Amino acid sequence: MNSITQELLDARLETIETRMDGRIANVEVKIDGKFAEVDAKFAELRTDMHKGFADMTKWIVGTVIGVAAVSVTIMTFVLNNAAPKSAPTQQAPIVVYAQPPVVAPANQPETTSKH
Repeated sequence: MNSITQELLDARLETIETRMDGRIANVEVKIDGKFAEVDAKFAELRTDMHKGFADMTKWIVGTVIGVAAVSVTIMTFVLNNAAPKSAPTQQAPIVVYAQPPVVAPANQPETTSKH
């Protein structure tokens, strides 16, 4: 076996260290790139979720307004047509005729009754 000198060992370790530093830097770049991709995907997902919530809110509000309008229409129809409408009854007018005064005839004798 050959004996390795300190200088040769240091040179080999330095070469390995340089190679490892390059690999670690490469891995860091890849990891940073992946994190950037994940951040972009999360931002896109966040945007899609906000849009989805806004669309869902619009649909819910529209549906509630539609159901309310249909309910009011049905209730109005039912209440207007449920019971037959009776014609308003008017009382017959009260007519008072003035009667001429009763005058006793002058030619007739008075009868007195005796009991």
